[in-house]
Amino acid sequence: MSAITPLLEPNKVFARTERRKPRSPYAPPMRDLELRSLIYQQIVNTGTVPLRSELRTSTDDPDALDDQLRRLHDAHMIVLDDRSNRLGEIRMALPFSAEPTNFRVETQRGGWYANCAWDTLAIAAALHENAHITSTWSDTGEVLEMNVVDRQLDRTDGFIHFQVPARHWWDDIVES
Repeated sequence: MSAITPLLEPNKVFARTERRKPRSPYAPPMRDLELRSLIYQQIVNTGTVPLRSELRTSTDDPDALDDQLRRLHDAHMIVLDDRSNRLGEIRMALPFSAEPTNFRVETQRGGWYANCAWDTLAIAAALHENAHITSTWSDTGEVLEMNVVDRQLDRTDGFIHFQVPARHWWDDIVES
């Protein structure tokens, strides 16, 4: 069995929290990493990536939101959508996908889409939970199901193939 090492301390980044209370008008603007944490908390708690309009109501400086998102994108912390119908929305908050993909992770807490096979394992590790992963074999299209239980992958047949070397992933992260 393959071990999956947790990437984050339990209950640090992905702790369930109540809806964020408005900050005092005298508080400094939300820092970029606080915004990133807010994005991930919403993803984990709701199973969906927040829209910019939703984030605007949760931040203390809605006018600065687009600049903050751009800085997170430029730092490779999130991926902003460049398609005209979703321009500027969050497309990926790695390892989570904002739209349905062929890579689904389910836990007792909820379900999420991953961007690729590798990201399904990252979601299970980041959440520190047992997970059921559903995908398909890329060569046959057959359904693939596997489980992560106590940080152990229950099957070892098959492999994850990276068509693009890791050093080039960010050349086009959506297609990588």
